[in-house]
Amino acid sequence: MNKTTAQPALRSWIPHYIVWSSLQDLFAVEVSGGDPDLVGFVSSGSIDVTIWRPKKAVRAMSALIHGQDWLLGQLAIAAWDPRRLKPLATGTSREKSVKVYFHGAFSLGRSDTLLVLAGRNAPVQSYEWISQSLKTAADSLYAAHLTEMADFEDRVSREKLERERLYEKSPELMRFEGLGPQEQPPSVQAKLLLPFLPKATMFSAPSTLRPEALDRQSITAIEASGWLPSRDGAYIGIRHILVGAKKSCVLTWEPYSGPPSYSEVRWAVQRRLPQALRKPRLAHIGRPKLESDVNLSDQPAGTVSGLDSGGQEWLDSLDDVQLDDHDYRERIDASRKDRQAQGFEAIAWFQPYHSYSEDVWGIYFDARKLDDFALSLLDDIRSHRIHASPTHAARLAFGLTYAHELFHARVEAALSWVELNALQPRHLRYKQRVYDALRETPEWLEEALANWTSWDWFQSAPVQALFARSMANLDGLRKVVESSLDLSPPGYREWRVGHQSFTWRNFTTQLTTGQAKASASALALPLESTLWGPLPYDFLASDIPLRFVGSGVIADRLQSQPATFNVPTRRELERALKFFRHILDVSGGKGGHQKWTGPDQRAFILPTRDPVSVGVFKTFLQHLGIDKATYVREVRPNL
Repeated sequence: MNKTTAQPALRSWIPHYIVWSSLQDLFAVEVSGGDPDLVGFVSSGSIDVTIWRPKKAVRAMSALIHGQDWLLGQLAIAAWDPRRLKPLATGTSREKSVKVYFHGAFSLGRSDTLLVLAGRNAPVQSYEWISQSLKTAADSLYAAHLTEMADFEDRVSREKLERERLYEKSPELMRFEGLGPQEQPPSVQAKLLLPFLPKATMFSAPSTLRPEALDRQSITAIEASGWLPSRDGAYIGIRHILVGAKKSCVLTWEPYSGPPSYSEVRWAVQRRLPQALRKPRLAHIGRPKLESDVNLSDQPAGTVSGLDSGGQEWLDSLDDVQLDDHDYRERIDASRKDRQAQGFEAIAWFQPYHSYSEDVWGIYFDARKLDDFALSLLDDIRSHRIHASPTHAARLAFGLTYAHELFHARVEAALSWVELNALQPRHLRYKQRVYDALRETPEWLEEALANWTSWDWFQSAPVQALFARSMANLDGLRKVVESSLDLSPPGYREWRVGHQSFTWRNFTTQLTTGQAKASASALALPLESTLWGPLPYDFLASDIPLRFVGSGVIADRLQSQPATFNVPTRRELERALKFFRHILDVSGGKGGHQKWTGPDQRAFILPTRDPVSVGVFKTFLQHLGIDKATYVREVRPNL
């Protein structure tokens, strides 16, 4: 496996990256959308292929009986190919068929042609390109087809009995047997699966092709495929797999057809407006300095996926969490003191990509201080005589803080969009002339509105419904949250101005003009939609890296759930490779990569940059034949 990077494809500003893998003992065949057997192949996972003899007649027999562009015809030919199925079809007269297993299928975009991956052995791992929706659709279609076939066969049988009775009475009618149109058995066509298949393209490339040349050919193939680029620049490549009798490379991805993704907006700013970025951008973790900091780690322990702040998955992941109450009172007092001085930045902070490098930008949580905040909230809740558990406090602590920091990310996104429209730098100007100029004053609107966003998260219907199911005194809980937001420095504690629409108009005017205060006669610009309502670009929370620094109960719980865990650190992947008995080949890596060789002599190429990408982690899981849930629940605790 290997990872390559190069300039972005012509239709996207995002630098693409391709994670290549070699699938041993697999081959591919192209089949027509009218194929009647693929749906059953996908549903059952295997199919028995007749071995036609003699070998020299197999192509003619396959074309005559199945059709050469149909699945069974292609597999019948493969049964005699030593590189594909022949090791199971030994050629003895006793063997009548060979079992072939399904490993994946792709839409090639040429009318209704499909590319099918098959092998002589059953899959031992789940593949990124086989979705649950594909399996569900195939099962449903195949079940309906079997019902139709049963009805057809029953009807044919009854009609045959009726004809036989008729012939007994009138034998002279037998001479008309077989005349007239014959009803064809029902079939289920492969093209019905097209909406559920991943998109792919393929091209021929010699195995000796250098990585740089392979990358260029890949981009050419992506551009020529007719499919739109991926949303995040990620592509999965299958290198040098047999398609028919020739070796080809296959690229698969999910084309994106929506409004510009925020990932592309960010990269467009970086490539089109490099003057909008700090020079040089910082490459460290810019933790705010607090009085209570004592020997705190600045090493990220791992990342979780960017979360929907009102989503159920992360809320559920904190069920039955138990907070460590060691030094309870001391930690609560320190947390309140830090928040009064620094606001939510005492717990988490956002590092904008305009000022921080691609490797370190994003949202950071101090894992221990997040636990301390939860303990403080639990103490406040119970002091109001409200029955609550650590789970309630943990959900509040993370949800309030994350909503605050995600607002800062949305502000940078809005300024990025403004920069592209104006083709002029805006973010650094705003930070210097507005944000820093108004720091710790009541006019510090970004922090006020970030706190308002935290309140808005708490007041949202899903969150209120969640707490209402297990708490009787929601009014008391609201007072606790209000008091927590009030325990903040100037600017933060003016959060209630967020309910006034003109506050948002004033703030977006600050963003676009770079002026902290307008003249008394000037009207604020009607640009609230820069942050409100439907955006002209696609902003997802998952676009923002979310990392934890240090260790804590809440952070560890979020990182222990497959639904919220994103990627491990590079050092953790190194420990995982050692856990699976891989050995580092000090002479095998090139550039910024390490070569790890497993006991089966298959190699895994690990980039040395930290954190690793989502694509590299997915390929790592595929290399080991495990899924993310297995890694999080069974492997990670043993590292």
